[in-house]
Amino acid sequence: MSDNFENQENPKVGIFWYDEASDDLFGVSAVNAQELSFNEHGTKTIGTLHKAWWKKQHERAKAKNQLTSIYLKDYTQIPRGRIFQRKDETFELFCGSWINEHIVELVKDEFNLWNVSFEVKVDTHWEIGHGWSEEYA
Repeated sequence: MSDNFENQENPKVGIFWYDEASDDLFGVSAVNAQELSFNEHGTKTIGTLHKAWWKKQHERAKAKNQLTSIYLKDYTQIPRGRIFQRKDETFELFCGSWINEHIVELVKDEFNLWNVSFEVKVDTHWEIGHGWSEEYA
């Protein structure tokens, strides 16, 4: 595999949420794709799970007595997605059917994905209310 990133601004992989009220991404956790190795499935992404990130932020806000209404929700109740890179150097945005072109543009800006092969993959896992578990602790 050859990472042909010479003319690109370090495309990234990672996770995010979309806040409809502010019309912006938040909770972004991203890493330059070239810093990671491909996993056994032939993809790259960060190891951080949405659920773990959310729980940490919830506890941090709670400890600072700054719990906002967004962190009182289940992490699956807010639009979220993940960026992967495949071995063929295509970057994939996995998300729910809530996605639109405007949000895709926000994601491309945040993860530096304008000059790469890019695909949007809608999957049930990323739909509002779906995830590995419906529980929120």
